[in-house]
Amino acid sequence: MAEAEPGEEYQRVLDSLTAFTATQKELARAFARSARLHTTDADAIVLIIEAEQRGRPLTPARLAERVGLSPGATSILLGRLEKAGHVERVREGTDRRVVTLRSTTAINAAADTFFEPLHRQLGQALGEFTTEQLALVVRAAGNLRTAMETYLRDCEATPKN
Repeated sequence: MAEAEPGEEYQRVLDSLTAFTATQKELARAFARSARLHTTDADAIVLIIEAEQRGRPLTPARLAERVGLSPGATSILLGRLEKAGHVERVREGTDRRVVTLRSTTAINAAADTFFEPLHRQLGQALGEFTTEQLALVVRAAGNLRTAMETYLRDCEATPKN
């Protein structure tokens, strides 16, 4: 398949995705305000909850990578979240040395209260599309994500002057 030529539709897609990303960031800030959290703390909580929902809870090291903090700064962040009753560090499984992060019932309730109305609205917005159309959107988003991840890896591999 040929690469898309930069044209009007190409630019409209990129502009729409840029606007979508900006709106997602604003939603994250709104959740942080609603839960009375710093945005980094709210980002961490959302990542922890999402990982739990996928059945692959985060470790503190993986959380540090995802939020872009040093291990020490992540430890301080987790201390704040534990003290506030939002997160627990748990040793589970056969290797008791491995610590995973679990969100508490209270912060899950706060997240549900904030995000459930949005999920309903998103469902309505996507409801007008066929399964085939949605599959095409998923494929396009996956291709764009892969391109961005490849670019990020290339940037990290490039020696810095």
